[in-house]
Amino acid sequence: MPDLREHLENHFGLDDFRPAQREVIEDVLSGRDVLCLMPTGAGKSLCYQLPAVVQRGLTIVVSPLISLMQDQVQKLHDEEISAVFLNSSQDAEMQGQVVREVEDGFEGMFYVAPERFYTASFRRLMGKLRPKLLAVDEAHCISTWGHDFRPEYGRLGEVREKLGCPPTIALTATATADVRADIIRLLGLRDPRVYVTGFDRPNLRYESQTISTVVEKDKRLLKLVKDTPGSGIVYCATRKSVDEMTAMLKEAVKGRTIVSYHAGMEQEARARNQDAFMRTAGAVAVATNAFGMGINKPDVRFVIHYNTPGTLEAYYQEAGRGGRDGLPARCVLLFSYKDSRVQEYFIDHIGENNEGLNKVRICELQEHARAKLEMLLGYARTHRCRRQMILDYFGDESEVSDCACDVCRPGGGPVEAHDLTATVPDEVVTVVRKLLAGIARVTIRSSFGVLMVADVLAGADNERIQKWHLDRLSVHGLLRVYTAKRLVAMLHRLMEAGLAIQRDPEGVRFRPVVELTAAGVAVMRGQQPPPAVLADLVGRSASALSLLALGAEPRMLRSSRRALRTNQRPMREITASEADAPLDPAASRRFERLRRVRIELSREKQLPAYCICHDSTLKLIAVACPRNLEALEMIRGMGPNKVRVFGRAILEALGNEG
Repeated sequence: MPDLREHLENHFGLDDFRPAQREVIEDVLSGRDVLCLMPTGAGKSLCYQLPAVVQRGLTIVVSPLISLMQDQVQKLHDEEISAVFLNSSQDAEMQGQVVREVEDGFEGMFYVAPERFYTASFRRLMGKLRPKLLAVDEAHCISTWGHDFRPEYGRLGEVREKLGCPPTIALTATATADVRADIIRLLGLRDPRVYVTGFDRPNLRYESQTISTVVEKDKRLLKLVKDTPGSGIVYCATRKSVDEMTAMLKEAVKGRTIVSYHAGMEQEARARNQDAFMRTAGAVAVATNAFGMGINKPDVRFVIHYNTPGTLEAYYQEAGRGGRDGLPARCVLLFSYKDSRVQEYFIDHIGENNEGLNKVRICELQEHARAKLEMLLGYARTHRCRRQMILDYFGDESEVSDCACDVCRPGGGPVEAHDLTATVPDEVVTVVRKLLAGIARVTIRSSFGVLMVADVLAGADNERIQKWHLDRLSVHGLLRVYTAKRLVAMLHRLMEAGLAIQRDPEGVRFRPVVELTAAGVAVMRGQQPPPAVLADLVGRSASALSLLALGAEPRMLRSSRRALRTNQRPMREITASEADAPLDPAASRRFERLRRVRIELSREKQLPAYCICHDSTLKLIAVACPRNLEALEMIRGMGPNKVRVFGRAILEALGNEG
C-alpha cells in the first residue's frame, strides 16, 4: 500500500484524513467495491480522487449535474491533477477534443453525466474504455425506492458490465437500508464494504406546525420569514406555489432579496437567481425540489416546507441545507392534510412517462411511495423526538441527547445552546480571515482564480505577480508559512463551506475566478465566526513556529509555556516515551472510555474526532488520570478552550469529579 499521507499532502495539499476517508481509500486501492455514505462536506470526493491519482490510469466519474462536475474538474486543475468532463455545456469542437483525448489513452478523471452513456457516439467510445475505477456520485439516484430516482442511473449496472466491471465506489449523502440494497444490487457490486458515517445534525431545530387553512398557512410563513434573521429557503411542492409565494413575500417582506427557482424557468433565470441567493446576506429562495444539489450556502438560518414533501429522505436532505456553518437553524414543516393530496396525485401518476415499466412494477412503486408518504405524515404528527425519529428511519443507532426539536423543547427555548463555534480554534479563525482577505485584496485589482490568490498569499514572486503588481499588496506573503499547494487546498475548503465561490466571468467560459460570498465577507470582517466544519483547516501538523508567524499566540505555544513551569505545579508532565509505552490494565480501560466519549462528542459537535483529542492526548490523560480541570489543562494537547468545552465530559469518563 502506498504512503497515502504523502500522496494526500503532495497532490491535495492536505495533511490528514477526515473520518473514514483513509479506510475507504484503502479498500478502493485494494480493488474492493465500496458503498460510501457521508454527509455533504465530509470529503466524499477525495475517496475516489486520491485512488485515481495513486493508481493512475483512467477513472470514470458519474456526476448528475453540469455545475457539479465543472466545479470538481476546476478544483482538480487547481491542484494540477488531470481531469476532463464531457457535457452539453461544451460546443461540438470541445466535446470532440475531449473524446479524442480519452481515446488516446487519457490518464486521469473523466467526468460524465449518466445520460451520456446512452448516446450513439458514446457507446462507440465505451467499447474502447477499460477504466481502473468507476465512481458513481449521488448514487441514491439509482434506486426506484429513493427520493430522486433517475432512469439513466438505474441502468448503470449495464454500463459497468460494458466497461469490464471495474472496481466501483458508489457515494451518496442520503440512503435508507432499502436504497443501499438497491444500489448494491443494480450496480452489481461484489461483496462491497459499506461505510455509513452518521445522519445526526444536532444544530437543527426540527419543527412541525399543523395548519388547516391556506390563509393561516400564509400568515405563518410570513411571520417565520419576518421573525427569523439570516438567509432561508422556502420549499413548495409545485411551480405555481413557488410563483405565488415569491410574489407574496416580495410584497410583504421589504428590504430582503427574494428569488424563485423551479424547473419551469429558463436556465439563465435559474442560474441568475441561484447566484443572487448565494451571494446575498439574508436572501430567501422560494423553490421546488429542483433547488437541490450544489446548494451549499453556510448561513441558512431557516428551511421552511410550505408543502409536505413525499418522503422523509427528501425532507431530511432539503432541511439539511440549513445550518451548514454549525450554528442553529430552524427546519419548519407547515403541515396540512390537504398537502398530502398533492403527493398522492404524484404517486398516482408514477410510471406515466416510462414505457419500460409494466403494471405490476408500477403498482409496487406506488405502494412503496404511499408507505414512504405515510412515514412522512407520521413524522409530521409525532409526539416523540423528531431528531431521533430521523436517525431511526435511516438506521443510525446514535442516541439523541439535549435535543432542540419542538417535541423535546415545546416552548422553543434557547436554541443558542447548540452553538458549536466554540470548537473552532483561534488559530483557525486567524487563518480563515487571512485567506478571505487575500481573496478580497487580490480580486479587487482584477479577476483572478484560486492559483493566483494562493501564490500571492504564499509570497510568490513570479512574472504574473510582477505584471499585475500583486507583490505590492498588503496580503502578499501573508501566509508564507504554507506552500501554495496547501493554500489552494485551504481555499477549496472555504468554497466547500460557502465562504467563497468560483464562477466564469461574463462572456468567458471555463476560466473561473474566485470571489467572496456574503457569508465570506461577514467572516472576514469578524461579524460572524467561521463555520464549524473548518475547525480542522489548519491540520494537526501545523507547527508552533508557523502559528506564531500568523501573529497569534496559538494554544500549543501556551501549552509549551505551561510545560516549562511544570515544576511549579503538583502534577508532572507525562513524557512521549511514557505515552507510547503499553498501557497498564487500569489505564487501558480509561483509554477505551475516553475514546467512547470522544466518539459521542464528535457526533454531537459534527467534527472529526481528532479535532476533539488525538489518541496520543487520550493516552496521556488515561495515564495521568487528572483529578480536576486545572490538572487536565496541564496535559500536552489540551488547552483552555478544549478544557472549557470538553473537560467535564472527559473527567466524567475517568470517573472523577472536576
